[in-house]
Amino acid sequence: MRIVFNLIFAAFLACAAALVTADEYKDVHAALESRVSGILDRMSVELTPAERIALTPDTAARFFTESEREFLGTAFSHFEVDRKAEIHVAFDASYGETPFWLADQGFTRSKDLDFIVDEEDPYHVWSKQVSAGDVRLGVPSLSGELKPYLVFASPVEGRQLVTITPRTPGVDVQLAKIGDRPFIDDNDYFNTLPKALVGQPVLRSYESWELVSRFVGYFRETRYPSSPRPDHLQLTWQGDPATSATVQWRTDNSVDQGLLWVAPKAEFLTQGKMGGRKGAERKSARVTELRSRQVVNDPLVHLHRVALENLRPATDYLYAVSADNGKSWTDPRGFRTAAATPSEPFSFVYLGDPQNGLDRWGQLIRQADFDFPHARFYMIAGDLIDHGQEQDNWDQFFHEGSSVFGRSMVVPALGNHDSHGGHPTLYLKQFALPDNGSEMLDPGRTYHVSYQDLLVVVMDSNYHLVEPELQINWLDRVLGESDARWKVVIYHHPFYASREGRDNKSIRDAWGPVFDKHNVDIAFQGHDHAYMRTVPMRGHEPAVEGEQGTIYLVAVSGTKMYEQDLPEFAAFGAVNTSTYQVIDVDPLSGLLQYRAIDDRGNLVDAFSLRKPVHNAQAGR
Repeated sequence: MRIVFNLIFAAFLACAAALVTADEYKDVHAALESRVSGILDRMSVELTPAERIALTPDTAARFFTESEREFLGTAFSHFEVDRKAEIHVAFDASYGETPFWLADQGFTRSKDLDFIVDEEDPYHVWSKQVSAGDVRLGVPSLSGELKPYLVFASPVEGRQLVTITPRTPGVDVQLAKIGDRPFIDDNDYFNTLPKALVGQPVLRSYESWELVSRFVGYFRETRYPSSPRPDHLQLTWQGDPATSATVQWRTDNSVDQGLLWVAPKAEFLTQGKMGGRKGAERKSARVTELRSRQVVNDPLVHLHRVALENLRPATDYLYAVSADNGKSWTDPRGFRTAAATPSEPFSFVYLGDPQNGLDRWGQLIRQADFDFPHARFYMIAGDLIDHGQEQDNWDQFFHEGSSVFGRSMVVPALGNHDSHGGHPTLYLKQFALPDNGSEMLDPGRTYHVSYQDLLVVVMDSNYHLVEPELQINWLDRVLGESDARWKVVIYHHPFYASREGRDNKSIRDAWGPVFDKHNVDIAFQGHDHAYMRTVPMRGHEPAVEGEQGTIYLVAVSGTKMYEQDLPEFAAFGAVNTSTYQVIDVDPLSGLLQYRAIDDRGNLVDAFSLRKPVHNAQAGR
């Protein structure tokens, strides 16, 4: 009878978990986050910058008032048990932090129940007996370093399983088993489990909730603070690449007005430097404030943005910016507009995750810029930085990238680290992107750009935060309405992972049929920190000879690397290799050539595609 009960219980839990959607849990900790924010505000006032930087879990806990400590000790996890039970809280001990509230609530250490997750993460267990009814537990950590703890429940009397009823939206309950995943949204797995916990219910939550109560390490210093001098120049598109460009730069908050001049390069050079500058068109920038409570040495900066319109197609332009009303200017930088018709060969660069080692990444893209100075734009497949909620991470990204992105447009896609489990506020504030994406999502999370005979569709693959289905109708319409010869997509999480356990079935099932329907040529992806290229795929199988298929690419441009176990349909793979990819498109011959190049300048991979011009293009 107990076996039958366990099977029914497990089936019920699986069905319940399947009903969870991102929208149902995105605001689940709103009250906790508001209280944490209030404490951070108080720290900003009552502690010096040095004290804020030096916070530890112990000093942070001592800073709390009695009511704050009580609230944080009960505000994260809420559930009920149907009988007297032994509650076991398990957390990653590798960071040296033990949740402060465990001792406050009377939990004691249970060393005999410790286990391993993801091959090397030691999980410590603390236990306590509770009566039937309501149970409330505290925040995962004060540092944001610990993934949310796991909660097991075992019966105090008898052998019948304890029933855990979650009261925190979005979480689920599974029966613990070696090899299963301890988090709903992460690929970690149980390597070991003590016999006493195997088969017992375990309450799971989301790895992305780890930063909900971060105090230690929240306050930071940027190595690249703003100043009155313009820096962090970047180019993006918000409109037609043939007739528009958007220029953005940064100053400190002492500069309330920025200026830009722009002129066709040929006319500027013909008139000479002084004459060309006098004849150039001047534009005033729109200024927005970027505030960061985190950054103690640069809490307020100004972003200056100019949207250039009515530019001439297929024309080289020069521009410069000023922070002192035109008394001095930055050195001129150049860019080229797209041709109005598919008549001009062009190149662009694709990058996998920068994320870590941004100084080395900066060297890589400067190498790409040196070797391919005429690349019109750089596409980045997400995880531009490691901690998307931290402004100093973005400061380093723009410091390293500005010398390239001030001359070639940047076309970013949103990765999981760019929002780090929350809203991608800093990402969206710092990129001026087209407002033509899915109406179901924030502007800038999805968008599309048409560059001559190439359609680029940028998607948000963070399916634990936004359902992939929200983008299907928009994706189908954008691909269907375009008569571009080449149709490519870029997003972060790969359809086909380069090793087992990192697959992303939900986006593959949602978007794959649309890719096939509209004959998408290439999918540019990231996330797996290795290099992989598939054979052309259709219907999740290798395309048969003579059939249109999509080539799926995974790459990494930073220094964080993963192992690889290639699927059978992989055409090529490489590990421990930072690369950039240059794609040459010739509209006249219908040839697309692709090359992957490593950080030593070696050719890693290459392929080419050819398509004849079709009637819609010929009539342009």
